[in-house]
Parts: sequence; C-alpha cells; structure tokens
Amino acid sequence: MARDQEIEAIFTTADDQMQGLWGLHRYLKTATDITAPEKLVPFLPQGAFHLTHYWLRGYEPGEMVRAMSDTGLDFLLSRSSLVSLVTICEAALRRFNDRLANLRKCSKKDKNKQLLSWAFKLVKGSSSGSPEMLARLPETCGDLDNARRLRNCIVHNNGAYDQTYGSDTIKDGWTKIQYEKDSVSGVTGRDKIFLDTYRFDYFSRSHIEFLHILHNTIQLDFFYHSAGYNYAQEGKGIEWYRVLSGRKSAGM
Repeated sequence: MARDQEIEAIFTTADDQMQGLWGLHRYLKTATDITAPEKLVPFLPQGAFHLTHYWLRGYEPGEMVRAMSDTGLDFLLSRSSLVSLVTICEAALRRFNDRLANLRKCSKKDKNKQLLSWAFKLVKGSSSGSPEMLARLPETCGDLDNARRLRNCIVHNNGAYDQTYGSDTIKDGWTKIQYEKDSVSGVTGRDKIFLDTYRFDYFSRSHIEFLHILHNTIQLDFFYHSAGYNYAQEGKGIEWYRVLSGRKSAGM
C-alpha cells in the first residue's frame, strides 16, 4: 500500500528543518571562528539600541563583544541549537499523534514527555532500520529524552541543571537513560550546562536517526507500507529554506 502522504509530509518537513538547523549552526560556527571579535564592533549599533519600540538602551558594543567572546560563542550557539532541535522534534511528534488520533489509530497525547514516551513505544521492536540503528535504538531514545531534559533546564532554570534533570527521565525499562558527563546526582541548580558543537552534532544525529525509524515504523504499522524512506530513491535534496527563510526560494 502507499504511504500516508500527510505523515510523510510531517516527516520530511521536520527532517529538513533538523538538517537546516545543522547547516545554520555550522555556518555561524565557522563565521565566528574566522572573524576577529573586535572587527565586529564598527558594524554594531553604536552607543544605544532600541530595547522596545519606544525605549533606547545605552550600551558599549565593545563590551558586548568581549562578553560574548569570553563566555564562548560555541557554548551559546550550541545551547540555542539544542533548544531548537528539541522543539522541531516535539512539533513533529505532536503532528504525528494528531494525524493518527484523528484517524482513530491511537489515543491523543498532550504533554511533550507523554508524546516522547508514546513514540518510544512505537519504535520498540521496530524492524524499520539497519541492524546497527536498531541495536542502538534504546540509547538513541535515551539521547532524545536527555535532550528534552536539557532543554527544560536551559529554558526554565537559566541554563543550569536542576533536580528534574535527574528525576524526570522516561523510565520504561527499555530506554537507556542518558546523562551529561558534567551533571551530578543531587544537582543544586548552580551547575551550568556546557555544550559544544561536537555535542550538538551528536544530538542532531540521534534525532534525525530516530525520526527516520519512527516515520518508517508508522507507515508500516498503521498504513502497511513496507518500503523505508530513502533519500537517493526519492531523489530528494535538503530543503534548506524550511529553516533558513520559511518560504521557497526561486525555482523550488
């Protein structure tokens, strides 16, 4: 039978968004690596910037550049990219669940942790992937849950670990729970989360790999389509515009 086109569209949109996010991250990382920070100062607003539509906020651009450089742009960029990666994945899971629930093929899930647990149950025992990918799947699922907890700490606890990072794991007896090496048990909320491009790349691979397995599993289990999605067979390039502009470029 044919693939469900709505499910496929949800998958390809999220897949391209994740790949576009990787491209944006690498572009900005390379640009900042080859640019001397002090060369940025003349191109920034001088003396003040519009904080709101009506208020001006005084600042010194050189001080801002030094603060950014001292903190580490790779660290700041990697945290922001992780937040975006998790958001893209959660949006795709919600749309998958909505589509299947509307077809009365599953129950409706609301919260992000519930959606992730639901998706993990779908892929458990899946045959839609290479032997290596399927053998790694419990760890891959653990990576996604780790990223979710990291995102929550970054957004809700000023970028520091909190108690929920250790306690809010998905415990289903199958997913291999993952932690960052710099996290500790009994975290106090003072220990900052430090990520870099290498770590973001790792999480990006896990999310994209999981998304492919989940999409193929849904198409097989609910729509009886056994042929897995393949970039080469589909003749599909990366649709960068999904992250970079939000609209199709000329000729697409």
